Amino acid sequence: MEFEAGIHQARFAEVEPLLSVWAGSGVRVFEVDTGDAVEQTAIILSLARVLPMEPSACGQSWAAFEDSLWEGIFQLKEPRVAIALRGKHWTNQPYGAVHTVLDILQHVVEVLGAEKATVGRPTKLCVLLAGDS
Repeated sequence: MEFEAGIHQARFAEVEPLLSVWAGSGVRVFEVDTGDAVEQTAIILSLARVLPMEPSACGQSWAAFEDSLWEGIFQLKEPRVAIALRGKHWTNQPYGAVHTVLDILQHVVEVLGAEKATVGRPTKLCVLLAGDS
């Protein structure tokens, strides 16, 4: 799989080798395991432990989480960033808070990739959802 901005699904077995190749080519890589988390606060805390958040968004609203994640990734000043999400609920018809996070991540991908929103310094963000299938 080539590095491409957006949200993509990958098999568990494919994720590690793929992230290794990407990291070797200069992609900034983050791996997050949310386990069985399905509630807003638990998911945000899992993500905030690993991902750059500016300011910290531990347990705050969805809007604060989105702004914090966007700013944190933007402040890295990296042209390509990958986030691998592992957890029971990221694939196979996500619902509730998990679905909300996926919507937020999609919006962050789009805004980080926009020339105007990033003042000419876009970031390609690739989110991998690790699953069994």
